[in-house]
Amino acid sequence: MSDTDVLRTAHAMARASSRDAARESAQARDGRRSRESIRYALTLASLIAAAIVALLYLKIIVISAAIGIGVGVLLAPPLRRFQAHFSLPRAVGALVVALISIGVVAGVAYGIYAITETQVASLSERMPQIVGKLQALANGLLDRYPWLNSGAQSFNVAEAARSVGGRVFRGAWSGISVLGALVFAFIVGLYTAVEAETYFRGLVDAFPRSKRLQASQFLVDAATTIRNWFQAQLIDMAIIGALTAIGLWIVGADYWLLFGILTGLLGIIPYAGIAIVVVFAVLVTLASDDPHRVYWVAAVFIVTQQLEGHVILPLVMRGQASLPAVPLLVFMLVIGSWGGLLGVLMAPPLFAVLLLAWRRFWVKRMDAV
Repeated sequence: MSDTDVLRTAHAMARASSRDAARESAQARDGRRSRESIRYALTLASLIAAAIVALLYLKIIVISAAIGIGVGVLLAPPLRRFQAHFSLPRAVGALVVALISIGVVAGVAYGIYAITETQVASLSERMPQIVGKLQALANGLLDRYPWLNSGAQSFNVAEAARSVGGRVFRGAWSGISVLGALVFAFIVGLYTAVEAETYFRGLVDAFPRSKRLQASQFLVDAATTIRNWFQAQLIDMAIIGALTAIGLWIVGADYWLLFGILTGLLGIIPYAGIAIVVVFAVLVTLASDDPHRVYWVAAVFIVTQQLEGHVILPLVMRGQASLPAVPLLVFMLVIGSWGGLLGVLMAPPLFAVLLLAWRRFWVKRMDAV
């Protein structure tokens, strides 16, 4: 064999060895990727399983933590401004903001109690009489239309009220549990506001490097969405409560101030809150000395709700995407059946964030197809 043949053979062997090495390297990379994919899938499955367990067996903790995060998102901007203006340590600034927040809530609660104390006391004293009149009206209606009572021997208003109340608040905890959950949520919110930047960076770092900018932008927009929703909700609640109280006062309704304030307070629960107030006001008016005033009471609620839907909300939500009614109602029913009253309270802002994620990630991807 000549020297040229030897060299050719050597080069061929070298190329074969290089191809074998490249093939082994590619196989090794594929093996690492496969193992990483398996680890990622197992990690994701573990997180999903843990989330399901938490949602099923730790509802009060999950809901309290979620509400606390929302409170922290709301408190973070004023806390930063307060610290920057007075040059205070974060812990001191957080304590001052917490005291101010508690003072504002306590002051508003005391103010509401002070201006409605007379009407609340009067309504409490008249409640047995109201229930008796409603029972008489129900019995008269059943006597006039016997087919309405085909499935029961008699209709008891008090029992019906207790049954409806139990269904409305089914899944909600006792008053002490709710209060404890709200206190825990406030504490979580305070710590979230104090360490907002740390939690924000930690959450962003949990995403792949190529997705961190997108994740950061979404988290900032989600926080802005929650703050805008809360601000708009407060303005809407104040306006609609005042308009309802004035309208009920004009038509001479009993307990006009109480119903107006309830309309504003329960406005935090879309649709369901106003429905509770309307039913309550209509029943009380039917049991009053002038039951025919119920038409005027209903007219006040109809007019104020039309004003809210067509004038107030478009103004306070200007430049922001409104929440679609039907999906929001379905979402509230689902969350309410799982988490009770606190779940219903949490549903609107959570739905707003999920709607933002839907439009940001899914709709944009479909538009690009």
